[in-house]
Amino acid sequence: MEVLPAPGYTSAVLEVIVKAGPLSHQFLAGWAGDGWPGDVDRLLLGSPKVQVVFARRFSQGAMAKLADRRIGWVDEAGQANIIIRSGLVIVREPLLPETSEGDTDHWTQTMLSAAEAILAGTPPTVEAVEAVTGMSRGAAANAMARFEQRGRLIRPGPKRGRGVARQIVDVDAFIDDYAQAAKGFRAQQKSMRLHRLMADPVHVVTMDIGPNLNAVGATWAVTGAAASTLLAPYLTDVTVLEIYVDAAHFNKSLAGVLDARDVPRGHLIEVWELPTPISAKGPWIDGVQLALPARVYADLVAAGGRYEEAAHHLREVRGVGPGSK
Repeated sequence: MEVLPAPGYTSAVLEVIVKAGPLSHQFLAGWAGDGWPGDVDRLLLGSPKVQVVFARRFSQGAMAKLADRRIGWVDEAGQANIIIRSGLVIVREPLLPETSEGDTDHWTQTMLSAAEAILAGTPPTVEAVEAVTGMSRGAAANAMARFEQRGRLIRPGPKRGRGVARQIVDVDAFIDDYAQAAKGFRAQQKSMRLHRLMADPVHVVTMDIGPNLNAVGATWAVTGAAASTLLAPYLTDVTVLEIYVDAAHFNKSLAGVLDARDVPRGHLIEVWELPTPISAKGPWIDGVQLALPARVYADLVAAGGRYEEAAHHLREVRGVGPGSK
C-alpha cells in the first residue's frame, strides 16, 4: 500500500494506492479526527471527493452518515467498511468480547441492529433489513448468514436469489440470544450521568425533556424502568430515568438541553448513546417516545434484580418480539 500527498488538498487528505495481486486500487482518503458526525461533515465539506474516511473511532451516527453517502471508512478500533468501484472490498466489524473459553461465535454490531429490526417486525430478508437499518447489502447478508449459523433463522424455500425468505426458528430463543448480546454491547456504550430535580420522571419527559430534545432535532427514546412502567406496569417507582440519544447530539451540551448538570454520582438521569437506529423505534405512550420493547427488555435484564423481574413481566404481558403491540 502506498500513501501519497493528494495534489490540491490539505494534509488531512491523502492519495492511497492498494495493490492486490495484479490489480491496483486508487482512492482519496481523509482524516476525520475523533469520528463524530460533525468531524465527518467538516472533512467532506472541504473535500467532497474523498472516497474513504479515517478516524480514531466512529460513532454510530457518523457511520450511518457515511453509509448514506456510500463513502467507505476505517477507524483505529479495527472497524472498516470499504467498497471501491475498482473492486476493492474490505469489511471488518468489532466483536463482542468472549463470554466463555473456546467460544468463537460472537455477535457483531450489525447483527445487533439486524436483530432489532427483525424483532420490530421487519421480514428477515437481506433487502428488508438493509432498507430499515441503513446498513450495506453485504453487512445485512452477513448478519442473516450468522443468524442461520447460530440456528436462529432458517430458509425453508430457495436458498439463493433476491428476496429469499427466512423464518425465525424459535422466537423465544432469538430474543434470549439478542438480550445477552445487547447486555455485552451495553458495557461498551457511551453514557453520561446527569442530575436535575423531578418529582415524576414520566411527567418531566412529557412536558420538558422530550420537547427540548425535539427542539434540537435529536432522535431519542426512554428505556429501562421508566419505559417499563408505560409498556407493562410492574415497578412501583423509577429512581433513575434512562434515555437514549443519537450520537450526533450526544455531547457536553446535552446537559444544558435537559436542564441538568453532569455529576459523578447521585444522578437521576442516565443518558446513553443510541445503540442502533432501530433502538428508538418503540411506541409513543402518554407523549413519551419509548425504545423498542425488545431493547427495553434487554436493558432491564442487564440491570438485574427487580428490573429483571420487570423484564419478564413485560415479556409475558405485552411481548417483545415480532407481532407484539
